[in-house]
Amino acid sequence: MIVLTSSGTPGGQPAGDPSGKQPRVKPRSSSVRSMLPCLIHPSACRSQSLVSVSVRAVSSKYIRAHPRPYKRRWFEAAVAPVMPKSRRTCPSMIEWRQKWVKERDEYSDIELALTNLVLSWLRREQFRVMAVCQFLPVNGRTLWLTRNQLRTKGLEFRNYGNRIMRKAFEGTPLETLNVLFVGSNCTLFGKDVEAVRTIITECDKLNWMVPLAITLDSRVMSMAEARDLCKRKSFEEHYAETASILSQIGQETASLTAQHLNELTGTMDQIALLMRSKK
Repeated sequence: MIVLTSSGTPGGQPAGDPSGKQPRVKPRSSSVRSMLPCLIHPSACRSQSLVSVSVRAVSSKYIRAHPRPYKRRWFEAAVAPVMPKSRRTCPSMIEWRQKWVKERDEYSDIELALTNLVLSWLRREQFRVMAVCQFLPVNGRTLWLTRNQLRTKGLEFRNYGNRIMRKAFEGTPLETLNVLFVGSNCTLFGKDVEAVRTIITECDKLNWMVPLAITLDSRVMSMAEARDLCKRKSFEEHYAETASILSQIGQETASLTAQHLNELTGTMDQIALLMRSKK
């Protein structure tokens, strides 16, 4: 609310010109039209001590309506007979779920091409060891430096995405790893068995890469099994121990089989002697 007051001299003459002439006042805006009688007739100003004027403030945050250009409306009217009708109603829950399942199961051409590229790279490099790790946020420079350090130790860092890895291992024994390809993950690849020890040793030094499972050829090992395997001084020692256990199993099987055969032969001889004595 804006309040305007009129001022004057004690003698009734308005302040300003000493000759007594009323100065001309130019209205500043159309919002003060109610003051025109006061400006034209000074007697009206003497009778009115206060003049109130209301001003309406309009916010600039309101967006003005902009209709479509007439060329656009002509174009839409021309192609309306050949264009499919747009559906303005919301889809049902069944239709929404069918669309979601379709988008989840179907792969685009770019994703299929990337999957074929990953498979050809794995076959060409002949990797035997793969580790699925949880990939936490890290600075780009730190990631770049760590990737180069892992490469010098025989490990390859890759982050192709969960959909690509699930599609790459589809129909293989490694398809059981699909439950791990959720969220933010990365993979480490190695070409020999010693890469298992290197993966565990290097991941223990990093706080943004946590191994979840390790695969050796077609076998999936948990982290407890992998750490137990790495307690050996060398994998050659593990191979020697495994070979000795297998040889002992063969020797024990042969000795037990021979013992049972001897007992069976003795039993048959006794039966034959009894049959002869009866005759």
